[in-house]
Amino acid sequence: MSSFTTPRAPIAPLSPTRVRAALVAIGVAAVLIVVSALAAWNPWNFVRLGHGGYWFAGALTLTPLTGGVVAVLIIRNRAAAITVGVVSAVLTLVVAAGGAFLALFTDPEWDRTVLASSPSGTYQVVSLEDLSLTSRWRIRVSRPAGILTRDSARPLVCIESGFGDTPNIRVQSARFVTEHEVEVTLQDGKTWRTQFDPDDLQPAQTLKDGC
Repeated sequence: MSSFTTPRAPIAPLSPTRVRAALVAIGVAAVLIVVSALAAWNPWNFVRLGHGGYWFAGALTLTPLTGGVVAVLIIRNRAAAITVGVVSAVLTLVVAAGGAFLALFTDPEWDRTVLASSPSGTYQVVSLEDLSLTSRWRIRVSRPAGILTRDSARPLVCIESGFGDTPNIRVQSARFVTEHEVEVTLQDGKTWRTQFDPDDLQPAQTLKDGC
């Protein structure tokens, strides 16, 4: 009585080229994830970096994508590599779509307007307005410098109101009293002043309504 066995498919050896490719993929992904995380955090408050939520979504998306690429490169069993690759691709799409959807509804689409410039032109007062379900209005100190333009992390004025609500205060205009002091005029005619730090642009005080 003879027995028959189905021969197993040969498993290709792990070549040095695949190992190097996997290491390169990990290195590139690590750099991109760190850069995306820094852009999302944006400790320098650079205006050109845009919305942090989208950068954060990008950093999250790179994780399953890189894992799938590395797995396909180092798994020697072809069927297992294909399975892991497909699962990784699906997970990458889910994370990318979820991250983009979350960023879309959490990141304000600011409408940016320059209200005033300092006597030397070194600083500006800018209005940032987002009219969505929650209306947001920020007035910040800005230092224009092309692609390195940055805003103060803390606003001079912060106003928020829910859908259908009317904010208690509204800004009519703003001007520089001195190089490092700003005066804000409200719609009711009242004025409010504060100084700001010339280095980090942070105002000494913030006028708030609903924030």
